[in-house]
Amino acid sequence: MKYITASLLIILAGFASCGSLLPDPVEEFAAQTPLEIVRQMTLEEKVGQLIHVGMSGRTSAATLKHDIETYHVGGVILFETNLGSQAEIRALTDSAQLIVKGASKNPVPLFVSIDQEGGRVVRVKDGVDQLPGALALGQTENETLAEDVGFRTGSQLAKLGIHLLLAPVVDVNNNPANPVINSRSFSGEAEIVTRMALAYSRGARAAGVVPVLKHFPGHGNTNTDSHTALPTIKSDLAHMESLELVPFRAGIAAGAPAIMSAHIVFPSLDANEPATLSSKILKDYLRVKLGFKGLTLTDALEMKAVADRYPPAVLARKAFTAGLDVLLLTSTGERTKLLFDSLIVGFKSGELSVADLDAAVARQIELKLRAGLFHEYGMTRPDWKPSVAESFKTRSASVESRSADLQSRYPEGLNAAVSRASISSLRKTFAVEPGLKEKLKLFSRSPAMIETAKARGIDQSRITVTPSPVTVAAAIFAGFCRPGMQCPEILAIELADFDLWRWNLLVAELKAAARAGRKVPVLLGLYSGNPYLNVRVPESGAVLCSFSPTEESIKALVYRLTDPGMVRQGKLILADEK
Repeated sequence: MKYITASLLIILAGFASCGSLLPDPVEEFAAQTPLEIVRQMTLEEKVGQLIHVGMSGRTSAATLKHDIETYHVGGVILFETNLGSQAEIRALTDSAQLIVKGASKNPVPLFVSIDQEGGRVVRVKDGVDQLPGALALGQTENETLAEDVGFRTGSQLAKLGIHLLLAPVVDVNNNPANPVINSRSFSGEAEIVTRMALAYSRGARAAGVVPVLKHFPGHGNTNTDSHTALPTIKSDLAHMESLELVPFRAGIAAGAPAIMSAHIVFPSLDANEPATLSSKILKDYLRVKLGFKGLTLTDALEMKAVADRYPPAVLARKAFTAGLDVLLLTSTGERTKLLFDSLIVGFKSGELSVADLDAAVARQIELKLRAGLFHEYGMTRPDWKPSVAESFKTRSASVESRSADLQSRYPEGLNAAVSRASISSLRKTFAVEPGLKEKLKLFSRSPAMIETAKARGIDQSRITVTPSPVTVAAAIFAGFCRPGMQCPEILAIELADFDLWRWNLLVAELKAAARAGRKVPVLLGLYSGNPYLNVRVPESGAVLCSFSPTEESIKALVYRLTDPGMVRQGKLILADEK
C-alpha cells in the first residue's frame, strides 16, 4: 500500500486503555485491533516486539537491518550520533520502516524513540527547536507554555518519523546531591512537577507522539547515578506517596500512555530488587494499586545499575517477569541476540507466560495504532475501514492548524517566549529600571550573549570579551570598583564562570564593595545543573539565572536585563545562605 503521506502527523488525543478521549471510528479501531494483530504473529515476532535497540551511524546499518529481520525488534532509539539534517533523519526513519515492511507478511511498524527533554538533554539539533529544559520551564509555572512546548517538540519529532518521546521527567528533584536528574526535573515541589508535566504531556499527545513519564517510582531523591551504580532510596512509602509518587499518580489518572521504570532499589516497596526488576513495584503497586494500564518501558538495560547485577540473558527474563512491556537497549548486535534467545527459550519452556507476552505486545501495538504508524507506513490490513484513515488525515490537518496558531500567538517564537519567561532572580525579585542598559558593563565569553547585548543597544565600549574564567576574575579584581575609580552601576558576568572560580569568595568581596558605597553587579547565570544553589546574592545587586544552557536561554538573560520590568523571584530550593 502506498504511503498516505511521508510526514503524516496524528493527534494522539487519548488512549482507550488509559481513559480515551478519541471519538469513533478511531476509538473502536484502536480498542479492537491489537489482539487481532497479535493473534496473527509468530512467537518470534511477538518476542521481538519486546526489544527496542540502538543503532550505529546515520543510515539503517547492517546491524539494525539484521536485528529487524532476525529478531523482529519493536523499536529503535536514536542518539545524537545517528542524527544529521532533517532530511537525513527522515530518510533514516523511513528506511528503517521499509525494512520492517519487507521483513514480514503482516508487519508491525517500529516505535522510533528519543530523549528530547530540552535544556541539556537534547538529541535532535536540526528540525526541532532547542527549547529550555524542565527546570527552566518549571520556573515559569505557566501550564500553557508547558503544553505548547510539549506540542511543539512532539509535532517537530513526528515530522521526522519519531513518535515515542522519552519525556517528560516527572521526578521531583529533592536531593541536593542528585548527580543525574537535577535540572531535568521541573521542580523540587511535587505540585509544580505535576502541573507542568501533565501540561507538557497533553501537548505532546496532541501533536501525535507518545510521551513517556519517567523514572518510576522516582529518581529525584538519589545521590547516585544509575548509569554507573545501583542507587537505593530509603524513604518510607508514606513519604514517597506524598512526594515522589504524586506526579505519577496524577499522570495515570490523566491517561498517561507510557511509563519508564527506574533502576533504583526502594526498600519500602521491595528490599531486594530495583524497580525495573521488581514485580512488587511494577505489578502489585503500579498496575494493581495505581491502576496503570498503559505501556511500561525499562530504562536502558546497559546501565550499570542493572547490567552489573545480572547477565543480559537473565536480565531479560527478570525484567519481563517483573512486568515490563519494552526492554530498552541503546546498543545493537550481540546483546540483542542474548535477550531474544533467552526470552524465546523462556516462553517455549513455560517459564515465562505467553498470555503476559500477548498482553504486553497488544499494549504496544495499541499505541502504534493510535499514533497512526500502520497507516503512515503502508502497513494497514485489507479489512480496516477507510474511515479510520480519513480520521487520521483530519487529525493531521488539526495539528497543522494548531502549529499555525502557535506561530501567531508567539510572534518572536515560542522558544524566545519560554526562555525569557524562565529567567529567575534568586532570593528576591529584581526591578529592571529604564536606562539600565546605558549603565551596564558586560563581561562575557558567550558569542550569543555578546551579539544580543549589541542588538539590545549596549554600546560596544561597555562589552568586554573574556575568553576564560581566569580572565573574568582578573578583569573584575583589576578593574572593578577600586578606590578612586568610576564604577558602572550594573556589571553583568556569567555565573557559570564563578562555579569554576571561588564563587563564595568573590561574592564576599563584592559585598564588601557594596558596604563601602560602591556599586555591585547583576550576575547572569547560565547555570544548568543542581538547583540547590549556595548563592549569596549581593546586597545591592542581583543574580539572574536561566537554568538552561540553550542559545535562546543565553540571549534571554541579556534580554531580561535590558527590558524594563520585574524579574520574578525563582521558585527554587536554595541552599541556606551562610
